[in-house]
Amino acid sequence: MASEGRRSTKFYRQNEAEVMKGLGLVPTKNSGAGWVEKEDGQNDYLIAQLKSTDAESLRIQIKDWHTLEYNAAVAHKIPVFVGQFLSTGEVFIMAKPTDLPSVVQYLECGRCDIIKTEVAAPDEQIEENTKIIRSGNRGKFWKEKEKERSKWPKKSK
Repeated sequence: MASEGRRSTKFYRQNEAEVMKGLGLVPTKNSGAGWVEKEDGQNDYLIAQLKSTDAESLRIQIKDWHTLEYNAAVAHKIPVFVGQFLSTGEVFIMAKPTDLPSVVQYLECGRCDIIKTEVAAPDEQIEENTKIIRSGNRGKFWKEKEKERSKWPKKSK
């Protein structure tokens, strides 16, 4: 089932929701791009990032894993990467070996007793000029952005 040209954003959003629901996860709104919900799907136990492709291989960067792991630590959930090959419909789950017993327990009975609770340190690879916005300083962030915007030259109509 090769794709005919480029797939639409609508296709990927629908596909993401179907895959997440198939794993017993609740799909996040806007693919986790908001302030509150992160990653592509989660429930009380797991938080997942989906990578789907028409290609013959998937690429997961360590930065992607560290971001998922950090979001999982904040939410006190187990991080899993879900890989899907669209040409065959095959779905794979990737997790750290230490998390595998919990993931297997969840997949077998829909719950797990072991929840990862340690907080991961922010990724050392974050660029120096990247600002990390925490929920407590969101207002300050937007005030700074407005201040920067006020310095921009005005457009004449």
